[in-house]
Amino acid sequence: MWTDPGWKPAEGEILPVADLVAGLRAGVERSFPEVWVEGEVRNVRVPASGHAYFSLGDDRAQIRAVCFRNTLRYLAADLEDGLHVIARARATVYEARGELQLVVEDVLPQGEGALLLEFEARKKRLAAEGLFEPGRKRPLPPVPRAVGVVTSDTGAAVRDVLQVTARRAPGVHVVVAPARVQGAGAAAELVDALDLVVRRPEVEVVVLARGGGSLEDLWAFNDEALVRAVASCPVPVITGVGHETDVTLVDFAADARAPTPSAAAELAVREWGRWAERVAVARERASRAAAGVLARARERADRADPGRWSPGRRIERLRVAVDRLQERSTAAVDRRLTAARRKVDEAAARAGSRSPAAAVAGQRARLDRGRAALERVAAARLGSARERAAVARARLDALGPYAVLGRGYAIARTREGVVRDAGRCAPGDAVEVVLHRGWLDCRVTGVGAEREPGEPWKQ
Repeated sequence: MWTDPGWKPAEGEILPVADLVAGLRAGVERSFPEVWVEGEVRNVRVPASGHAYFSLGDDRAQIRAVCFRNTLRYLAADLEDGLHVIARARATVYEARGELQLVVEDVLPQGEGALLLEFEARKKRLAAEGLFEPGRKRPLPPVPRAVGVVTSDTGAAVRDVLQVTARRAPGVHVVVAPARVQGAGAAAELVDALDLVVRRPEVEVVVLARGGGSLEDLWAFNDEALVRAVASCPVPVITGVGHETDVTLVDFAADARAPTPSAAAELAVREWGRWAERVAVARERASRAAAGVLARARERADRADPGRWSPGRRIERLRVAVDRLQERSTAAVDRRLTAARRKVDEAAARAGSRSPAAAVAGQRARLDRGRAALERVAAARLGSARERAAVARARLDALGPYAVLGRGYAIARTREGVVRDAGRCAPGDAVEVVLHRGWLDCRVTGVGAEREPGEPWKQ
């Protein structure tokens, strides 16, 4: 041993410095492949190489650190002396000097650094439960009846979503469930709002959105209860939280993620434009077909009545025709009865004393039979005429504008005639609006494009 002047280690027990330092390096890197270190940045220097050399320390110890040039430009915070940070790094040994050092991959100011650690811990825990599995993702409805929106009702996100849906899918109803998106209690309000909006049976997809902000501002969207509510939501959920570079835990649980609230709204109604174009083409075809049917009906009506096509006038003419037919039938019966009576009287006069009672009785019997026959013929003709008049009236009612007015429509007219195109009018023009009952004297206050069916009245 060392007390023995003649002792010396065996040849295999002697290590070169390089081997010792290499072994230390391998052991350190194997034991600390990634560490989070909290401390103060000290003695920062960036030479011509572009790498940053500094120390991380506290009141008890310090360690050398390096951040290479390609990493330095992507750090979340600039390295400055005195900055208190949490650094993500790997431990190693710089063999040329035998110094223990950290190779820093990222740094965060202390407040966000603590949140980031909690973020990573929650992410691992929820992922282990299977809440982020791709197999849980559901397809989005191509043309939803209604889109639910969970966000603040005073922020820019709700305005962006409403503007995008109004432009891309004006026929889609938007149901907004307001909630706070930042601060204490915001996560619980978001959970309640999500539960409330999916109770509406017409809502087929939900957009969960808010504008950008710091990690602390977006922290409500990393809440475990909200993540679980998104994962178990009965309809697909699209998240549009923050900006493109922001990532929250609800993004992993949602069925689809968009980089911004506007992009989330576009994703929710992505197929609506294509279907709306198909509907427009079908509507145009139906409109042309209906116009052709109406034109042919008007042509038939014009042939039946060369005068102005007016259902009221046509019906009145039919009524007059029926009355005249009834008058002619009655007159014909009266004429035949008069002639029969005259023949009876003449026969009675000729008979003289030759059984006048029997002759009169026979003539009267024939007269009664004739009267009954004439009355049957007249009634049949009158009934047929009334039936034809009723059929004609029903056809004219169906073709006439008054049937349409009775269903709630109206006819707008100016001095130039019926208004069929809003572009023919300008603000201030006088317009007469004919209703089912009466008319209105109106004045144009605004001119716009055609309103879609079911679109609410624009105040």
